[in-house]
Parts: sequence; C-alpha cells; structure tokens
Amino acid sequence: MKSLKLQLSETLKSMKQQGLVDDQFSLVYSLKSSIEDHFFIEIISEFCTCAREDIKLLTQIMNEEVWNYNLMKEYVYKVKGSSSSFGACTMAAALTAFERAIDSASKEECLKALKQTQREFNALQEKLHACLQLERRVVLSAIEEATL
Repeated sequence: MKSLKLQLSETLKSMKQQGLVDDQFSLVYSLKSSIEDHFFIEIISEFCTCAREDIKLLTQIMNEEVWNYNLMKEYVYKVKGSSSSFGACTMAAALTAFERAIDSASKEECLKALKQTQREFNALQEKLHACLQLERRVVLSAIEEATL
C-alpha cells in the first residue's frame, strides 16, 4: 500500500507542477481524512460527470443557428465555479476566457474558448482518471489490511 500512496502522491504533485490544479485541489484531497475514505473517489467522479455534461450542453447550444448567450453563460459559470472549488485552475482560467468571449458576443472567440475548455478538461480528466484508479487501490488495500 505504501507504494500505491507514493504513486498517488507523485501523480498529485505532477498535476500541480503542470499547473492543472492548485492548492484548493490539495485541500479537497485532504478532506478525505476527515470525511471518509471514499470522498475523493466520489468527488472526482461527480466533478468529471457534471463538467462533461455541461460542456456537452454548451456544445449543443453552440451548434444551434442562433446562440443563447445567457444560457451559455449560466453553464460557463456553473463549470467555472465547480472547477475553482475543485482546484482545477487551468480549466477555471479557460472558462474565464470563455466568459469574456460570451460578453463580447463573438462567435469566433466563443468557439476558440469552447475548444480550449474541452482541451483543458480532457487533460485534467486523464490525470484525474489515473488518480481515481490509484485512490481506489489505496482504499481497497486499506480495507484489506484492516480485515487482517
């Protein structure tokens, strides 16, 4: 289990060094010790599911002939808020640029911002998936050790 925790720690450190996450992410991770072991697993899954769905809805809105900028902004705020709370700083920054593009009502800038948001989400999701796999193994190892 020690090597799993080390791998997870290195993955988290790498994400921070790459700028994908900030100190808020470390805080979220630390909450698992005061809440429950499964907390981090659940929060990663929930964050990824919600962000993926909201980005999909933004894409659908932007595939319409006439864009509803107010609705787009609602989804951008929602994803930006959860990204900031989760500590996903590069994704939050991409969404800030998206928000500015919506404010300027520039379709070209909005399309660029959507693509950047999707890229940031995909990069983050890939790393979070690795964390999720390691965290599940750590939790299972802890359960197995506790039953011995």
